Amino acid sequence: MTKIHATVLTVALTWWGAGSARALTGREVIDTAQQKNGLATWRDRILDTTMESYTTTLQRTREATITEQTDPRGEHRTFMEFTGPADVAGSLFLHLSPRGEKDQQWVWTPVTRKARRLADAARDENFFGTDLSYRDLELVVRIQQWNDGEATATLEPDADLDGKPCHVVALVPKNEEFPYSRYRLWFGTGDFLLWQVEVHDLEGRLFKRMRMGRYERIQEHATAADSDVINVQYGTHTTFKIRNVRYDTSVPDDTFSVSNVQKGR
Repeated sequence: MTKIHATVLTVALTWWGAGSARALTGREVIDTAQQKNGLATWRDRILDTTMESYTTTLQRTREATITEQTDPRGEHRTFMEFTGPADVAGSLFLHLSPRGEKDQQWVWTPVTRKARRLADAARDENFFGTDLSYRDLELVVRIQQWNDGEATATLEPDADLDGKPCHVVALVPKNEEFPYSRYRLWFGTGDFLLWQVEVHDLEGRLFKRMRMGRYERIQEHATAADSDVINVQYGTHTTFKIRNVRYDTSVPDDTFSVSNVQKGR
């Protein structure tokens, strides 16, 4: 091969590679993350979690067992039972999130001994004193399942996150029920793991930031073993640590029934 031919081939390959990179879309980044890491492709899972809430120092610790069921084409369901400390132990929470319909959220506590459906206005209140709202609980799973009819996905310029190069995908929900204007998802360019989610309020200001600290691969699903949810506007944060994760155990549907909450523990 002559030097001229080699140069032409090098330029062509460089141009093709650049063109391929430019052809990548936000939706393709999310789809690749699912195919490679199974971040939101499971049907159900059960896990134990510790939630530690901070202002400048540790303020409160809570323990809970969480059972979830999800369908990329349908709804997401969450059932939680608090196991500690004593003032919340035995409290139950049910979140039903059908696609195309309003969420339902139910709470049962040992004090009231009755199930209470949360009003719409309460869905954006802090969840048991953490930096997540009731509506945020399924945030990371659900937003990765949105299709083009539910959100616009736009690939922004790559950026570094603590020295890690990341693809940045902006998601703008089309459902006016959501109280946020935009989500930004940071996926590692090499591992396609989700390392950060930014949540912007209706005025476009950064409101919350979720950072994943460490992943474990469990049953072919990359699982964020610890994460930190930061309320940027209030200067507080909550650390979530999960353990004993089990995927696709055929959780019974009636686990997520309102009657299951109403009977209490």
